Amino acid sequence: MTTKKRKITTVLSLIAIFSLVATALAGCGGSENNSAGTNGDKTITWLTARPENGAIIQTVRELADRYSEDHPEFKLDIQVTADRPSYLTKLRTLVASGELPDFIDTDADPYAQELADAGMLVDMKQFLEEQGLYDQFYEPALKYQELPDGSLYLLPLEYHLEMTWYNKKIFEENNLTVPKTIDDMLTISKALKDKGITPIAVDGVDVWPVLRYAAMIPFRTTGNEFARNLSQGRAKMADDVGMQTANFVSDIGQYFQKGFASTDYTTAKNMFLNGEAAMYRMGTWEIPAFVDENLPEQLKGQVDYFYLPTINNAKTLNNEFFGNSGIGLAATTNNFDETTKDFLSYVLNNYSDVYVAKQQMSPLKFTIEDESKYSELFLRIKKDMDNYGSEFAKPWDTLLDADTNSVMSDLIIKLAMGTISPEDFAKQIDDAIAQNASN
Repeated sequence: MTTKKRKITTVLSLIAIFSLVATALAGCGGSENNSAGTNGDKTITWLTARPENGAIIQTVRELADRYSEDHPEFKLDIQVTADRPSYLTKLRTLVASGELPDFIDTDADPYAQELADAGMLVDMKQFLEEQGLYDQFYEPALKYQELPDGSLYLLPLEYHLEMTWYNKKIFEENNLTVPKTIDDMLTISKALKDKGITPIAVDGVDVWPVLRYAAMIPFRTTGNEFARNLSQGRAKMADDVGMQTANFVSDIGQYFQKGFASTDYTTAKNMFLNGEAAMYRMGTWEIPAFVDENLPEQLKGQVDYFYLPTINNAKTLNNEFFGNSGIGLAATTNNFDETTKDFLSYVLNNYSDVYVAKQQMSPLKFTIEDESKYSELFLRIKKDMDNYGSEFAKPWDTLLDADTNSVMSDLIIKLAMGTISPEDFAKQIDDAIAQNASN
């Protein structure tokens, strides 16, 4: 047995032991005392990795306050650990100790699959169907939360489309038009670089913005099939699609700003906002920054966007591209009593009214009655959402196992920098997957 398998077996054994202990405690009132006070008060705990002052937590707090007006015994305890690595460490510690709270945040990755397989998470598809809420969500927002085996144990609390924002003035001055194909994007980038203009500003520190470029050709070619098969060792980076991917990243990387590997999120965005780069790929969570009234004077009226260009014989439609519904919300099985169910149902039934009022796109279908309260940009993107296809491009970093993901994160930057060849990149990725995927 490999070391990795021993670790998983140990964790699952601990889970089983602690589940038995929890069951025994429940028989003598121990479990009830963890969530209820001596006066019958009910406290629901949510361990979250979201920003403390972000729109999601603000929305849930507001709904919890409303809920408690009719349920005075109810209280919501939100425990925030916004730093993702610290959050994951805390989550894994709680899993190992059998002390999971009522709600947790997790990505739809192999670790979440482990928790679901161990019976620790509530089947959210079943819950939503019971509540008559399943069809109330935007389909891509739910699909993004599906685990590697296609099951749904996580709920989205946000919904974003991802696009490339571009400087219209730079494009017009250089007689460039919005790219229709991925090859067009390379051609445009070369034309800009040849004129001394930085084509693309990218956040290399966080890696995932670079990984999005690696997922472009596979998604247009196969949908999410290649990425899923690759993560499970059923496809190789050395295959035709994989080599097209590696070559594309090597090509597009030469059009990122100098020193992109050490450029963080804010610096990359400011490069675009300061007119130092023609394009900047990000998502609808940046709508507030790109609303005309919030732009620097020299950029007012000069920012627009385009979605993922296509390729010849693409499998996916033009209205299917990158988007996400963020980190998912999971309910833990040992704590999912009638009060918890009722509160979650209340939140979901009222979520859009509060969240959208904060100029945010809800994962639950919503209509806008008074358009005067929203920016033209917000309304335009809302129409894009309503006309979206059925499937998001799945981010590779939520499909790959943790060990391979670490290797990929290191190598994708080197590939984009040109310090390793596409062939070497493919071989090292395939070696990592061969070693780790089966675990």
